[in-house]
Amino acid sequence: MVKPPLGARAFLAAGAIAMFGLPAAAAAGGTGPPLAVATISILADFVRAVAGERLEVVSIVHVGGDPHTYEPVPSDARRIADADLVVRNGLGLERWLDRLIETNAKARVVTATEGLAPLVQGDGDYEGHPDPHLWMDPRLAAAYVRNIESALAERYPQHSTEFAENARRYAERLEALDRDIEQALSGIEAARRKLVTTHDAFRYFGRRYGVEVVATIWGISTEREPSAREIRSIVDGIREHGVRSVFVETTLNPALMLRIAEETGIHVGAPLYGDSVGPPGSGADTYVGMMRANASAVAEGLRKG
Repeated sequence: MVKPPLGARAFLAAGAIAMFGLPAAAAAGGTGPPLAVATISILADFVRAVAGERLEVVSIVHVGGDPHTYEPVPSDARRIADADLVVRNGLGLERWLDRLIETNAKARVVTATEGLAPLVQGDGDYEGHPDPHLWMDPRLAAAYVRNIESALAERYPQHSTEFAENARRYAERLEALDRDIEQALSGIEAARRKLVTTHDAFRYFGRRYGVEVVATIWGISTEREPSAREIRSIVDGIREHGVRSVFVETTLNPALMLRIAEETGIHVGAPLYGDSVGPPGSGADTYVGMMRANASAVAEGLRKG
């Protein structure tokens, strides 16, 4: 069966609202806390850090899911219709969300990357497109948090002092995280600072910590499968640059990367978290935890061989 285009799938999901009579926002009349809907688990973690117990926070894309290829379902439309606040990344990460918001969201919609300057893809399928993965630099994650705190304070001014204090404490954690990642990667010589991952989500991480992203199987989005020629180019790049390890992200099928590693005879590093936090109990089930896990995995992998 041929799937409709991504935009059409979002339109169909939005149409399900009218068909099934999904309710309008209920938070204002309910007895529980207002509902905030984030598009991905990383944003949900930021909102929880600032909101504390004042909001119920849910993520549309489940933990371990890929936001680039996500297909909305009717329950997502219900959540958006019920939300008091919708928090998205923007910069093309959640193109499937636009139609749902236009049709259903009476809530305030917050774009967490507002005011930030993204890197722009230089070539390939997404030439000229912004790279939406700014959260991979903790300093930019702090800007996300400031935008979220500002939106929450405007929407719920009676709790603005609490939100500001929560955001301040979280910013301190992000500063400590940034220092710890620098420390984890310290002492690795420049020739070893070469990164090959399953998709192009680590440019901001690389820019911040002096790691060159040599190649990725997918670009900044994962919507198109790579060709045999592109896979061959990755293999050639690994050999040309003397890459020590390759890395698989938890939201993507590892098969292609495992095949590349087998062909080149190099190490497969510990899994990386790009577009999602880890599952409960993994130690990476928060943004801070996932970034610490990434730093440890990258440091170990770059030192191999």
